[in-house]
Amino acid sequence: MNIIISKNIRTIREMKNLSREYMADELGMTASGYGKIERGEIELTINKISNIAAIFEISISDLLFFEISSFFNNSRDKRLGINSNLNSLKTKTVH
Repeated sequence: MNIIISKNIRTIREMKNLSREYMADELGMTASGYGKIERGEIELTINKISNIAAIFEISISDLLFFEISSFFNNSRDKRLGINSNLNSLKTKTVH
């Protein structure tokens, strides 16, 4: 399971356009140490997983069970909700 978590961490970091150096700094570790996390070479503690999730501004569950399709579906749902709210405001403004 550690390799899956490591892949999730790398994928999310790349999607959020964060550098390895930034992640290492935020976690108080070296860039090479952080690289070991993404390669699945070290065991992650729940504390470290929690810190990584906080940096990504996601839940631990989202980090552990990340699916790229759900990320895009959530983004689409949010856009649809925003568009609906904007349309509602336009209607109220016109009347």
